[in-house]
Amino acid sequence: MPHSPSGAASIDDGALTDFLQALPKAELHVHLEGTIGPETLLRLAERHGLRPPADDLDGVRSWYRTDSFEQFLERYSQVIGHLRSADDLALVAEDYLHDAHRQGIVHVEFHVSASSHIVEYGRRWNEVSDAVVAGCRRAGLETGMSWALIPDVAGHLPIDACVAAMAQVFARPGEGVVAIGATGAASRRMSEGRHPVLDRARAEGLHVVAHAGQHGGADEVRHAIETLGVERIQHGIGAMGDPAVVALLIDRGIACDVCPGSNLALGAAADAASHPLPAMIAAGIEVTLGSDDPPFVDSTLLDEYERARTWCDLDADGLRALAAASLRHSFASVDAIERWLTTLAATPAPPS
Repeated sequence: MPHSPSGAASIDDGALTDFLQALPKAELHVHLEGTIGPETLLRLAERHGLRPPADDLDGVRSWYRTDSFEQFLERYSQVIGHLRSADDLALVAEDYLHDAHRQGIVHVEFHVSASSHIVEYGRRWNEVSDAVVAGCRRAGLETGMSWALIPDVAGHLPIDACVAAMAQVFARPGEGVVAIGATGAASRRMSEGRHPVLDRARAEGLHVVAHAGQHGGADEVRHAIETLGVERIQHGIGAMGDPAVVALLIDRGIACDVCPGSNLALGAAADAASHPLPAMIAAGIEVTLGSDDPPFVDSTLLDEYERARTWCDLDADGLRALAAASLRHSFASVDAIERWLTTLAATPAPPS
């Protein structure tokens, strides 16, 4: 990926912000339920007569700052519990697409916690899907945004329950479903339980993606590639522990949808200096950037591009290459990708 230490350092901050916002880019790693911020949570609690985690906005904001990945998962589950109606799901989807549009994002692929909605909250997939699609459609009509859905299989739920839940998805995927995802560690358990689900996804003409190498190592990434047959890796930072796995990613052209801010907030990387993003880009791995769960990790996609610029010393061409990778590795239509890439190439670089 092109970069220039002197060029990166000399870009004016205001011009850089405008440039990053102007770049057409896709966000391929963001969880729909993870976009619910403190304001929306309070709104949902009031709507349904629920007790919020704190009495005021500042208190809820503090509650969102977690001390561990386990605590994050617990609070993430509590947030999902505030979704009680179709209008709630539509609101969340619509709100985030508007926010994404303001960041210059042209395409969002929402990970949706399908198995959690079905198994833990007794919802039907067609009801969840129809509601999310309604919100996406409204935002799409107003902004021109493109969107897609990736129903996820949860790592913490019993295998049999997940298989039964995903049968609902396959029976009626709904508009916009482009792939099936697997969350949690890509462990050997996945080959026993989730692998049939992912095989079914491929048989139905859907793509397959998986979380791997977030808190785990290169073996998770290898397993996701070789056993699960994924086309993209969510996170993947653990791959840098094994040169052979790095080569596997590069040889097969598999992108890692990396979320640096989330990695720091949830302890997958100790600090910015030790984050493997610069090494991943330098090695030639295809990298896209995602915000993962924006309010939980206090980040946006624009923040992630700024982290990449700073950590990797990227100039305008390097940032443009990151945006291009996000478009190329999306599951949007070929025509849409080509149109966005043409716009991207014509986006003026910031003055230095």
